[in-house]
Amino acid sequence: MNSNRRREPAGVSSVTQHVLRGTLDTEVQADIAYVAEGQIKCHLGPVFLVLKGKEAALSMRELIDKLTPVIDELWRQHREILRQATLDSHSRARVNGTQPAAVIAARQAAYYMTT
Repeated sequence: MNSNRRREPAGVSSVTQHVLRGTLDTEVQADIAYVAEGQIKCHLGPVFLVLKGKEAALSMRELIDKLTPVIDELWRQHREILRQATLDSHSRARVNGTQPAAVIAARQAAYYMTT
């Protein structure tokens, strides 16, 4: 967090928890000229947020910055699980003798290209 920012006490007028899935429509609206406090209205699927003032907006930016590495790690883990599952299924197929001929031919071609 930026240490130059002035800390303001958090204020919440309502608290709920939502579990969101799938692709969510997003919309952001903001006051054109900030008179007094200003506010940003955000729709994330069915969730509607109102960020009042600069500190609330900066906190949301900080949240998004913190989400980025978490999302990247989840995608990395997902790709690794898929890769491992593919390797396991090919290993089982090789042991069971049910491996498709195209897979056997591709593996043999790769072997001959590297030797």
